[in-house]
Amino acid sequence: MTLRKEYKEHDYLINTYGSFAEARNDKFHVDERRYSSILKLTANGTLIMGIWSLIKCFMEMIGDMGSEILADEVPLLIAIFGSAVVIAFFFMIGISFRYLVWRGACREAASGKSTNGYIACAIILLAYGVYAVAYFIYHAVRKEADVQGVLKLIFDVTSFIILCELIASAFRLRKVRKEIAARETGGEL
Repeated sequence: MTLRKEYKEHDYLINTYGSFAEARNDKFHVDERRYSSILKLTANGTLIMGIWSLIKCFMEMIGDMGSEILADEVPLLIAIFGSAVVIAFFFMIGISFRYLVWRGACREAASGKSTNGYIACAIILLAYGVYAVAYFIYHAVRKEADVQGVLKLIFDVTSFIILCELIASAFRLRKVRKEIAARETGGEL
């Protein structure tokens, strides 16, 4: 049983009026458009997850800063400066990896320029996702997990799934584009 529709050469009535543009509705071109769309969608999801993690980090820093000011009576200026430095550091690391993944995946989806740099960054982010899930499981076994930990787990698992789909669609898109290139040159893959 197959869940995919098998496409025929003229399955849809496109170009019935003698257009100069080729219809390109064979299986390979349809798959190319599908995987390109999925790659772009997951790239946008990766960037949005990075923005959300930045906002989450900022909110945690503000919450921690408020408790430090009240508990330790640290001068307000030093606390604000220290928090700004830490937020800038996390911004540079967290967003830069996700931005590189977003830019590389969008570029490959649009123009076909395949680079492995964004895939390496996505794998690094996947490794962090595995660490975050293992860290939650460790705290859950020790009965130290709280509601905030569960919310972080949901966020990390969602990010992990998006990155897995991004990597899978990137490799599928590359495979389909190789098959299209081989068919257009008349060679076999």
